[in-house]
Amino acid sequence: MSSRASHFVDQLYFLGLAAINTLHGLLPFVARPLLYRLCRFDVHRDATLQGGVRFFHVGRLSVGEGSLINRGVYLDNRMGIRIGRQVSIAHDAKIYTLGHDPHDETFAAKGAEVRIDDYAVVFAGAMIMPGVHLGEGSVVMAGAVVTKDVPPGRMVGGNPAVDLGERRCKPTYRLKRRYWFAH
Repeated sequence: MSSRASHFVDQLYFLGLAAINTLHGLLPFVARPLLYRLCRFDVHRDATLQGGVRFFHVGRLSVGEGSLINRGVYLDNRMGIRIGRQVSIAHDAKIYTLGHDPHDETFAAKGAEVRIDDYAVVFAGAMIMPGVHLGEGSVVMAGAVVTKDVPPGRMVGGNPAVDLGERRCKPTYRLKRRYWFAH
């Protein structure tokens, strides 16, 4: 394929993504599962992805039962994102799976899947970087930049994120925040 044709295909792909992201924000919750199927996302029927969530790829996204992803969350699912059950991701958080290697003379792409286990919490404005694994019940404080795995039940914060101690409970809650037109 010529460079010009490849560029045209890339433009069509990103136009399609823009349409998907716009539709996601406009559709009521009852219609969103159809969009998820068309995009090859595996989103549990009891999970909530509010309007304004932005996707960066079709496919490569799994969201477990009862998980809540708030408005303004950016999901760079190019290398894959797996989100467990009863996970809370607050507004404006960003989850990245792909970036560039600044030490490579060609600025080559570099990345890996992000995995977020059951009952993890990601507060507002936090950034999860490629390849990070958030263990069960872990907590990422607001605005943190997480570059390394977080063990189960640990809390992290800061830039770069550092361990702040243990989460002093064993979560058993059920997130139920399904509003038809939540933005």
